[in-house]
Amino acid sequence: MTIRIMATRNENPAPFMAVHPGMMIKPELEERRISQKDFAKMVGIQASHLSEVLNGKRALTTDLAVKIESAIGLPAKVLLAAQAQYELESANPTSDNMEKETIAITIPVGDRNLLREIVRRFGWVGVF
Repeated sequence: MTIRIMATRNENPAPFMAVHPGMMIKPELEERRISQKDFAKMVGIQASHLSEVLNGKRALTTDLAVKIESAIGLPAKVLLAAQAQYELESANPTSDNMEKETIAITIPVGDRNLLREIVRRFGWVGVF
């Protein structure tokens, strides 16, 4: 199944702006009332390392994405796709906005509800 996330907010078209996956993980921890220190222990990394990921100062690795998925259920594929898109946009910030209006993420059917929640939380429009 392919899910296309389009950069549209409140019915007004806007250029897509990639977000670091830390911006997806951090609110999830806050909503679940899990401290960064406790979560760092859960996934087996230093609290300072986690803080850098959550604040967009360090890239999310595949290994950490898999651990996050195991710990709280955020799909590693979604997090890694966000990291890749963020890196591409950061590497070429002057590229044409038309190229950045949509991204496609392929996820398992079982993760559809979680992706809907991510789409809702960040104000994007998801085409399923």
